[in-house]
Amino acid sequence: MSKIRDNHYVPQWYQKGFLLNNSNQLYYLDLIPDTKRLSDGRIIVMNDKSIRPTSQCFYQTDLYTTFFGENINDEIERILFGKIDDIGARAVRSFINVDITEWHLHFTNFFSYIDSQKTRTPKGLDWIKKHYPNLGQIDLMFEMQAIRNLHCAIWTEGVREIVSAKDSNVKFIITDHPVTVYNYNYSPKSQQCAYPDDPSIALKGTQTLFALDCNHCLILTNLEYAQDPDNQDPTEKRTYARFLRNSIVRTDKFIRTRNLNESEVETINLILKMRARRYIAAPNKDWLFPEKNVSFQWTEFKTILLPPSNELYHFGGEIYVGYKDGSTHYQDAFGRTSPENIHLKKKVKKNKLGRNDPCGCGGGKKYKNCCMNKSEDERPSWEVMSIRERNLTLYNGLDDILGFNKGKTWDDVRRELDDEKIKKIHELYAFLWPVDTDIFSLLPKPDSELRALYTGLIDPRTITLFALGSVPYFDEVLIQHPFVNPNSVKPDFSPVESPHQYKHQTLKNILLFLYMRPFIETGVVNFIPDPCSFDIYLHREMMDMADKRRAGHEINEKEAERYIELHKEDFKRTIRMFPKEYQRRQIMQAMPDLTPRQIEEVMQYMETQHREDPLALLQDGVIEKGGQLTIVSLAPNFEMALFLAQVTGSIILTDSETRWDEIKTAQFKENGIISYPWSGISTLINKLMLDFNANHETSFHQRIYGGFGNIRKPFREVYSVVRNHKEVPDNIFVKKLKKDLLAGYEMVLNKYDPNDQYNLSVKMSCLMPKGGFIHNNVQRLLLKSGSEKHLNNVPMAIFVEPTINMENQ
Repeated sequence: MSKIRDNHYVPQWYQKGFLLNNSNQLYYLDLIPDTKRLSDGRIIVMNDKSIRPTSQCFYQTDLYTTFFGENINDEIERILFGKIDDIGARAVRSFINVDITEWHLHFTNFFSYIDSQKTRTPKGLDWIKKHYPNLGQIDLMFEMQAIRNLHCAIWTEGVREIVSAKDSNVKFIITDHPVTVYNYNYSPKSQQCAYPDDPSIALKGTQTLFALDCNHCLILTNLEYAQDPDNQDPTEKRTYARFLRNSIVRTDKFIRTRNLNESEVETINLILKMRARRYIAAPNKDWLFPEKNVSFQWTEFKTILLPPSNELYHFGGEIYVGYKDGSTHYQDAFGRTSPENIHLKKKVKKNKLGRNDPCGCGGGKKYKNCCMNKSEDERPSWEVMSIRERNLTLYNGLDDILGFNKGKTWDDVRRELDDEKIKKIHELYAFLWPVDTDIFSLLPKPDSELRALYTGLIDPRTITLFALGSVPYFDEVLIQHPFVNPNSVKPDFSPVESPHQYKHQTLKNILLFLYMRPFIETGVVNFIPDPCSFDIYLHREMMDMADKRRAGHEINEKEAERYIELHKEDFKRTIRMFPKEYQRRQIMQAMPDLTPRQIEEVMQYMETQHREDPLALLQDGVIEKGGQLTIVSLAPNFEMALFLAQVTGSIILTDSETRWDEIKTAQFKENGIISYPWSGISTLINKLMLDFNANHETSFHQRIYGGFGNIRKPFREVYSVVRNHKEVPDNIFVKKLKKDLLAGYEMVLNKYDPNDQYNLSVKMSCLMPKGGFIHNNVQRLLLKSGSEKHLNNVPMAIFVEPTINMENQ
């Protein structure tokens, strides 16, 4: 069988919908025609316009072809797009017609086809390649398929209109990128429209156009903008702008009342032409030059595209579904499955905010030191409670639930923590973090801050060593929240539905959370929730990636030994919670030579250990009432560490050998080689012996009062230039950075009391590869999550480890 190598990215069946009078030819216009310089110096334009059959339009040789040595594979064209085009053709034809039954049958396939058409063109493929490092052809074809149906949920929840050109002598044209995006705020010359980009469909003012044939054009408009176009910020994200998810919409609602005149059709054609990559076509060559007759400006085109206001009642509203088993489902106009939590909203008088007032983002800093010089899209949301404000609310709730505001002590908590308190704590956490939370609007965005994302064991026994010990050296440290969100787990494993099994783990989490309190109150640490708890698709993909990555890989041996020691501690603690008679029998079995008196002495020793252990419950009968769930959380995992670091503009910070080995595999390779243009600086950092303190109170004091700003400032400059500098660094410039960094280091030497038993000397192993740390799986997660503001890679990662024996620490 001969191989298909001329790949039609705009299929021929689609092109035929734009032909007239049974013709099989189109006027085909090259917007960027090739040129040739003659011997006399004249330049002539090649193939400016021509008449072609559909077989010669909108194709590119080997656009989808993959090669394995000398073997040519055309399965993407023949099998994948063969099936997509077959289904898509039937779906598009059904919506050209007016049979509502056919609409219902083909609704999902219709939007799935449009999404495929958006990414299969040369412009769409270039857009994919822009978000990944050096995609080869095979990987490009894989990623193209992996992000299918990315836009469908947002499209289907909007206002759907099909306008007609039947009454116009001018018809709709075809372009080499038929799924066209328009936002009146962003002209074709704006940065947001720079090839191969388009304004995100998640922005309120963004509309999607797709000509179904020469007489019909689909226009998709976000509901909020359609309802109030004059008072909506077109650059602001629509409510609940989450891409991949399930949504319930009416399949029979399309506005089909508008018959456009020639001027209106030409306006749409001009938009299509201005957003094309290179080629456009039409059966009439005059239709290829709509700019000759359209006098409107880009911002004014919106008046043609807005759906009629008297037809909007078909869209929006709330949906309630009842099932035979008694369960119910709720969805609002934006796809949210729970009513909006109005208690999380806040109002900030932006125009009256003074330079020294607390910033409206709720991050804990003064306005002048936080958001004052940032644009709206560079700030965390001011409209709802911030991550920090929600954490402070949780602290207040813990004070009430556990009685700290009434003089209760930690020993009281260990004695009195019961199922009801555990339930209340987690109900409050679930209230503060509903499943429909737009976490990306709350996370800090890449800015000038020296921010570190910690990835490691989330445990109160270990986190004070390096995660909190590192705080003096950074402007802000991000740590994943230890509490489980009841909204995102099955009832059998929910701390609300089954609280008893969480008794011991909740005690751990509370202690860790209390350690963090002063850090969070001042904003130098932010406890961030797991983004996967708000997005089931993100969670599934991340887990699938992690399973494939970890298959056959063992945890680092040195790290495994530490985990075993922690597990032994937990096991001893569990044994001490068993009934006394059981403990006595276990001692007799383990040490049969002991006398009764010696057994009692061992029992008393165990009891003393238990009382002095801050992580031990001072309660009887815990084990008899049910087992205890122990969560070992090395978080965030490899994929989510890269993901969050890119979203927040953070350095990755870890004390996990296993995680460090994983991170090193993500170093960017150019032609298979990793290069280190900043090795002079990283070598200097690697040689420095830094003082840490394992006591959280000491670390906090040093962060606030210890003068560590002297080292943060040059370190911040280092990170900034590594992140933004694209060329090979100048030696003189590097020398200055090294000098500043060394001077800052010398100014913080001996800040800690040398006699403090919690002091430890730490080495930071720093990597700053050219191109940073990047992984295709993570780039895909970023695309699917809808994140708009993130780095293309993680510029720097740091592994912290002690330089002295820590056995006595």
